[in-house]
Amino acid sequence: MHRRFAPEGTIHDNLRNYRVRLGFTKQQMAEILEVTPRTYYAYEEGHRAVPTPAIAHLAILTGGDLNEIILGRPAPRSGKAARVVIDEAIVVLKFLAVKYPDMSLEDRYKVIRLHALDDLDSFPRMHPDIIRDFVKIVTRYKFHPEDLPAPPFHEDYGDDHDGWERDMAEWQRMVDEDFPEDEKDK
Repeated sequence: MHRRFAPEGTIHDNLRNYRVRLGFTKQQMAEILEVTPRTYYAYEEGHRAVPTPAIAHLAILTGGDLNEIILGRPAPRSGKAARVVIDEAIVVLKFLAVKYPDMSLEDRYKVIRLHALDDLDSFPRMHPDIIRDFVKIVTRYKFHPEDLPAPPFHEDYGDDHDGWERDMAEWQRMVDEDFPEDEKDK
């Protein structure tokens, strides 16, 4: 194996170096990975294997590079790949500016980031419906209240009245969270 493909250190060392580079404490990393501090400590010390989903979760939540976490160094940059990402981000930004002029810059950034990081399989990346779906996710239906999921249908629950009440309360909480009273009156 060529040295350029070999890891710089163990996954445990690379995880520690990544944490230090980000300026996070072990406690903060444990919270990000949704594990106990003891479990995270065991990851860094090599007493416990780091689960692959945890590594992917860490990369997504920190905007990091899987190569850096696993191999100890970032992936080589490709000018062509960077150009494609930048070009797509510009198109999405223009789409958002035209279709959602009242959207905050912060939410636009979140939509662009979600679009860039999502693996859309065979779907066309730049399709307006795909971008609208990301807008719904980021803004929690603020710009598309007509697409808010329907409330639970009582007849689907049969005799499970408690289940219906629980799901109805959850649906109402989502609506209240997404559309506070002051926005409903507009």
